[in-house]
This record gives sequence, C-alpha cells and structure tokens, in this order.
Amino acid sequence: MSKNPQNLPKRTRVLVKDILFQEKYKLTHTQVDIMAYIINALTWSTKVGAFFPVTNKKFHEDLPQISEKTLEESLRVLKAMELIEVQMITVPKWNNAYVRGIAVLPKGLEYNARYYQAKEQTVIDNLNEQVLTKDQEIRELKEQLKHLEATETTTKIVEEATEKDEGSCYDDLEFTSLVKTVTKAFGATSEPICNGVKGWKKETQFYINSYNKLTILSPTGEVAQLKSPIEIGDFWKYLSKNRHQIGKVIDFTKKLDIEELNHRYVKMNIVLKENKFKVHKIEKLKDGVQVLIQSSDTNKISVLSKHGKVIVFGLEECEKVLLGLRR
Repeated sequence: MSKNPQNLPKRTRVLVKDILFQEKYKLTHTQVDIMAYIINALTWSTKVGAFFPVTNKKFHEDLPQISEKTLEESLRVLKAMELIEVQMITVPKWNNAYVRGIAVLPKGLEYNARYYQAKEQTVIDNLNEQVLTKDQEIRELKEQLKHLEATETTTKIVEEATEKDEGSCYDDLEFTSLVKTVTKAFGATSEPICNGVKGWKKETQFYINSYNKLTILSPTGEVAQLKSPIEIGDFWKYLSKNRHQIGKVIDFTKKLDIEELNHRYVKMNIVLKENKFKVHKIEKLKDGVQVLIQSSDTNKISVLSKHGKVIVFGLEECEKVLLGLRR
C-alpha cells in the first residue's frame, strides 16, 4: 500500500475571494472558498502533468469548516461548470500514491487572486520599470561612448599629424637648409624620403645612401645613385614644393578608393594654366569623385572643372589626372 504524503504545507491561512468571479458563475460562499483554495494550491502543490494532487485529509486540515459531503458536492459543481477537472492520478513523488487530482481549466484561470499578491506585483512592476529605464540609460551611454571614441580617435590622428609636422619643421626651411636637413635626417636612418615624385614612375622610392648621395629604388628593385645634376635638382625642387610628402611612402599596391585617394594626394601641388593650386580634398559622388582645389594665391577653394562644368572622375582616372598635374 502506498504511503500518504508527509511534506505538504501547513493549513492555508489566507484565501482571496474574487467577488466578480463568484457573481459571474453564481457560486455559493463555500464554492468560492474551495475555488480560492484550489487557485492558491497552484503555488505550492506537486504537479503531475496538468493536475495536482489534493487528498481529502489535506482539504479537511486546511478547510475544517467544510464537511466532506459539502466538499464533494462543491467539486462536482465546479467540474460541471468547467472551472476545474477532477480525476484520480498516480503521484510518483508520493511513492506512487493513487489520489484525487485537480486541474484548473481556462474558465477557472479567470479567477483573480492578485489581491493577495498585490504588494509583490507592485514591486515587480516597479523593478520592470527600473530595468527599462536602466536599459535606456545603457543605450545612451553606449552612444556617448561611441561618440567619445570617435572624438578621441580623431584627436589622436590630429595630434600625431601635428607632432609629426612640428617635429619636422620642413615648411620653415629655405631651399638649401631643406636639402641639408633632409639629407642628414634620412641619411642617418636609411629610410625612404618619399615616392610618387614627378618625372619618375610613381612607385620609385628615394633614399640618401651611406655616402649622403641621392639614390633611387626602382619598381623592379634596382638601386641606383643619381648622378645627373638635372635629375637631382628636379627632385629637390619637387620636394621643396611638396614638403608634406617628406617621410611619406605611398603603397601603390593598395586598392584604390576615396580614402586612399585622399591619403595619396591631399596637399599635393598642381598647376592649372600656369596657376598654382593644392589638392584640398577628393569627394565621393554618385557617379564618381570630384576634386576640390585651393588657390596658392588666394586660398579660395573651388572644384576642378572644365568649361564651367564640374569634372567627375573615376578613381583610376582621378589618380592619373592628378599625377599629370603635379608641379
């Protein structure tokens, strides 16, 4: 014989009566008490599928004012009204005890026992609201962090560029001092001075060799010391006009895009009909790119155009044109 369960809760002290539920289904006070007890039992009972077991003994302990006959009749009425379902079930946790099981049907779940949980529900609602508020604050903080990171990155780039310019101070040197300073600085490091120089293939790199002589490294890997005074003079004249290129070696193997074009050619000196300009910026358009140029005389910025119409270039076409306009 199976044993009766020993670990059930003590007598239920509070039952919440749903008056509207009672009026809707025309229940007696006793029937409402039993319905309230069943709803309350959902919070502590052992579940077996959709059912939970409640013995007559447990009912009598918790609801001593209700006789067994009244209990049975009330359960029959609640079942007939499709508020609950009642059947015998086997409970594995109770050593396979065979007892009455009760399931609350959808109509029965309309029973409102929230008054008993009102304080808890208020706390839950407040906590949910706080969670939503915190989530919003977190999203806002993340956006602020992104903005700060972007600002810090921009500031770092500007600072690095400024430090590099201040460290070099090539812009303030007259021609002879520029040649001497660059020769000394790059002769000591054996680093390339630049590439992309007018008159040579754009990949050609320029060095100062161990004899303090101007040397080139061709795209094919050949190294040669320049001996022609004209070639040497042309290089230094070009470098003097494009001092921003000192120490800058362009990787011409990189895929050409708008950022790379700006990296390669912004600040480069060009000549248009004997007028001197600098490349100010290259902007992306729907069908290509346009080039903004700055007058060396007036500092006025305009768009590279022909016969009054803005010229729209493809990426490679833009590079080819700018290289051809170098001075």
